[in-house]
Amino acid sequence: MNRRPARCLGLLGGASGMIAGVVQAVAGPDIPELTGSKASPVALGLLTIVLSAIGLASAVSLGKDSIPPSGRVASAVGMLVPGVVCFTTVGALWYLPGPLLTVPAGLAVAGGWRESRDVIATAWLPGLVSLLGAFEVMMALRASPLALTLVGVLGGLALFASPWMRNKRPRLALLLVGTIPFAVAAWWSLVVPLLAILALAISGVIARRRRTRPTALDATGRWGGPLAGAADR
Repeated sequence: MNRRPARCLGLLGGASGMIAGVVQAVAGPDIPELTGSKASPVALGLLTIVLSAIGLASAVSLGKDSIPPSGRVASAVGMLVPGVVCFTTVGALWYLPGPLLTVPAGLAVAGGWRESRDVIATAWLPGLVSLLGAFEVMMALRASPLALTLVGVLGGLALFASPWMRNKRPRLALLLVGTIPFAVAAWWSLVVPLLAILALAISGVIARRRRTRPTALDATGRWGGPLAGAADR
């Protein structure tokens, strides 16, 4: 597979996304028709910069001479999540970076679909936990006051990363940070506590599987993208 088109598009998407985040943080209130009239433009702009940097790093990883199928999937996820989530953070400013990140995410997987399919089938439970983390970020972006938004965003990012940590203690710490604070802060909401319970339950299943049997992600036995971890440990 020639990964150059996906890499180039992802680099453009990550770079333009960071620019969009800077514009939101600096001039968001002055151009509400472009930025979506957000209540917390500085915080959302900074979040957009961080997520775009993840997308950029994921695109860079596609340039490695030898990248395993799991690395392609991890890189694809690293571009797809910012590409989707940031439609809620910077409004119309994301109309260019969004497609520039989501399209190469699909290209990265489609180029080696058979191997990527095997990785997805193996790691779908950790992927589901990360998806719940992305949902938490999106819910937090609609929350108020700002303190609650920050708790939810940081928790969602922690939950997103938790299943991919190599060591048990960081994995557990990120899981707890990603579920408990936002669920407690938004205890009056039905969805947020249920999301936390679901994430904890799925993570418990993953932990039991790690103890009972090893998982072969690919021939190299490791993840190769910026979101890489050891889903089989």
